Amino acid sequence: MGLFLSTAFGFPTVLFTPMLLVIVLYWIVVAVGLADTDVLDSADSDGDPAGASAVMGRVGLGRAPVTVEITVLVLSAWFVSMMGGIVTSLLTPDGALLWALGAVVLVIAVVAAWAFTSGAVMAVQRFLPKGKGSSKHELVGRTCVIRIGSANEGFGHAEITTAGGASITIPVRTIGGEVLPSGSTALIFDHSDDRDVFLVTGFDAALDPGQG
Repeated sequence: MGLFLSTAFGFPTVLFTPMLLVIVLYWIVVAVGLADTDVLDSADSDGDPAGASAVMGRVGLGRAPVTVEITVLVLSAWFVSMMGGIVTSLLTPDGALLWALGAVVLVIAVVAAWAFTSGAVMAVQRFLPKGKGSSKHELVGRTCVIRIGSANEGFGHAEITTAGGASITIPVRTIGGEVLPSGSTALIFDHSDDRDVFLVTGFDAALDPGQG
């Protein structure tokens, strides 16, 4: 336990430990229903990603809710730095060399966390095959929830649950100038093979044949 604590609050793991604690607290708040998973997702007036969404996009991410990507990033960076910190502390006595090795572990942890997160997001998105297979068209007629800002004719992302129970983010677009705000429910009425996006419109529960 002493080695665990000294490593968790020693360099370089100490840079990630407070972040991990904040993330754990955040997901507890989400679990009790006091926050949403898309709290950091945002878009500008043109519908383009803004804020944290834009930052994640610049580093090759941004294809999933920002809070989820940050969680995976911090968790994986903490784990790698933790393992590296334990190894270096066992092999190297205290001193300048230990700090130098800690800096190397920090770089490795950041790079490994980015690679793992990017791969994990891509793996989840493979629940929707990239090709023009019929599986994408099987989503037509289902409802989804708009995420990451509003959905319009030029931009939009929505969350949908696959048949396997996984929540994935899909690209969506509207037609006729319709704008759907974040958090609203939309109906997928078609899939554009040319643009590889789903066409959606506002969903009226009164029209759902399963109601009533």
